[in-house]
Amino acid sequence: MLKKMVKACLAITLSMGLLVGCAGDGPGTGDGAEEGGDDSSLRILLLVPGTLGDKSFFDSANEGMKLAAENYDADTKVVEMGTDTTKYSATLDDVCNEGWDIIVTGGSNISQPLQEAALDYPKQQFILYDEAVDFTDGANSNIYCMTYKCNEGGYLAGVLAASMSETGKVGFAGGYDIPLINDWLVGYIEGVQSVNPEVKVSIGYMNSFTDAAKGKEVGLALYNGGTDIIFQAAGGAGLGIIDAAKEAGKYAIGTDSDQSEMFASDAEKANAIYASILKRVDLSIEKAIGTYIDGGLSFGSVDVYGLAEGCVEITDNSWYQENVPQEVKDAVESVKQEIINGDVTPVSVYDMTDDEILAMKAEVQP
Repeated sequence: MLKKMVKACLAITLSMGLLVGCAGDGPGTGDGAEEGGDDSSLRILLLVPGTLGDKSFFDSANEGMKLAAENYDADTKVVEMGTDTTKYSATLDDVCNEGWDIIVTGGSNISQPLQEAALDYPKQQFILYDEAVDFTDGANSNIYCMTYKCNEGGYLAGVLAASMSETGKVGFAGGYDIPLINDWLVGYIEGVQSVNPEVKVSIGYMNSFTDAAKGKEVGLALYNGGTDIIFQAAGGAGLGIIDAAKEAGKYAIGTDSDQSEMFASDAEKANAIYASILKRVDLSIEKAIGTYIDGGLSFGSVDVYGLAEGCVEITDNSWYQENVPQEVKDAVESVKQEIINGDVTPVSVYDMTDDEILAMKAEVQP
């Protein structure tokens, strides 16, 4: 209770624009509408560049807002922007005039419009998750970025997939052929090969983060080609992989949220997911808000979170316990601790050339 009282007092200071060390002259932009209610509360807006209900990336961000509201008495609101990217700039213009202390958003599709808004509204403070921007020469000094060591999560998925595969062929299905997604992939390939260099990895992309029908099409093509486990990293489009796994009688590894839990009412589908690799957007948002309230959030910089920070994780739920043999769970846990301790450092796409990425993909193709 004392901590909440202290944080509430600090939030009042923040709303008056007096917090030392934060970019700009204070929160918000002045004459905006008061949509949040109590002026003493820290006012936080989540902009979703898509829609909620993806049972993945965006839903995890929404959970982070719930944590902020609960733990810091923050006044929160969520706006779903839809998939029409041409409207993002106009939406940002609107909300930057509403007097929010912090506007939170994430992903590659919103990055450029957000940077334009940050330039137009220098007093508005932004948190961008799962994407980094250029801070050279003081650029974007009112944006704080959080990214994730997807390669670490991919490595765990690779160990699990290679250990469970009966065909010696596993798959990867990504939203787009971009670094953000391929960081999962290169870690996955390395994890697979650490178990058995002979296991092949088939790769497919949906060219979407929302098209579950396309995801199912890609999934069925991979399963029909002999793959028995697919690791998907594709947001809402990845739900199609789980549909395909159920239809084909095969298995999947989910991402971002506990997807077995989310499909608990469909036992066949829940049991088709060996585990989910969590990108804990929720915890990282809650952590950033707490750091902001304590006066320590460094706008104009990026923090990178992984297994050691608890912001990348593998689910340990009843389905994982029931469907994965103990020796495989032990192997995954051992590798997890080795990564946390620094004894294993998975390769990252951000340290590779385009030619190296292409060669790595080609080496594991069936």
